Amino acid sequence: MRFTKTVIHSLSMPYAVGTFSMGRAGTPPSVVCATEDHGPAVISDPPYRTARVLCPGPGGCMSLLEDPDRPADLYAIMGCFVGYKFQGGGVYRIRGTGPIQRVIDLPFAHRIGIVRRAGRRYLLAAAIAEDKKEPADWSRPGTVYAAEMDGPDAPLHPVPILPGITRNHGFLSCGFEGRSSVLISGAEGLFCLDLESGGASWTTRKVLGQEISEIAVADLDGDGRDELVTIEPFHGSVMRAYRRTEAGWSAFWETELSFGHCVLAGVLQGCPSVLVSSRTGSKDLLLFQFSAEAPSRPQRVVVDPGAAAANMIVLPVGGADRIFSANQGAGELVMYTPGA
Repeated sequence: MRFTKTVIHSLSMPYAVGTFSMGRAGTPPSVVCATEDHGPAVISDPPYRTARVLCPGPGGCMSLLEDPDRPADLYAIMGCFVGYKFQGGGVYRIRGTGPIQRVIDLPFAHRIGIVRRAGRRYLLAAAIAEDKKEPADWSRPGTVYAAEMDGPDAPLHPVPILPGITRNHGFLSCGFEGRSSVLISGAEGLFCLDLESGGASWTTRKVLGQEISEIAVADLDGDGRDELVTIEPFHGSVMRAYRRTEAGWSAFWETELSFGHCVLAGVLQGCPSVLVSSRTGSKDLLLFQFSAEAPSRPQRVVVDPGAAAANMIVLPVGGADRIFSANQGAGELVMYTPGA
């Protein structure tokens, strides 16, 4: 498979990428991208050829998330700057074309999600650490927080639900083993928050015991059951795929990475696929396409050598699954359109 590359916009140190409908219905969403430097978030409307400034800052953006129930609202983690200068981090809300509003103070925030549990909506926010004296200091583990979303303008009050996760980096809202879940990963392993269990305490279980940087879930071998895909360890050198056996989760495939970052798994152009980036070394943006006949020998495709992608999303547009990528190698928001 080959891809046509379209450079949408140039910006310093692009990091987070997501979608934003701005309240529109019936049309493809816009794509948003923001820098981890001091600077703007930008937005690109279909057909994704150019971008404009959505908000001028503050920058230091780690995550962008459209509210699935209120698509005029976009949430962002900002104030987390290069070198783990995350002390001023927090969750911000962008409402349509209105001004940006800081809604939660949360130093070292890194990932966010919006979920439903026991009939209520929550914004989940994961802090990668509680605090750091310098970049190599991981002595104070991070926490996952939940803030109930009572209404469009109600204040958000985060409550800790999963403390003690060192290098709290992986976050995925998904269906997992037949239940609505959130997967969280760090140095202590991979954990599952069960969203279908009620009660005052959030039900959590450990899935894997080794350090996991990021996770994805998809049926890669066509047997109707999801596999786990991981980057190991933190910003790691290995990507592995696991399948569920009677003895637990067993790895059946792995490949080397360099500063592995942002793993996505699902169906791309009709084929079970995994998309991942190496942010150092070759800096390749890589696609692996799996088959039921030989799931341990996927086809390896270099989507873009030297991209050094920080994060990616896949969006079906015009009959094709297009990849949108925040490429730090050249400082660009890029769209890749698959061809033959």
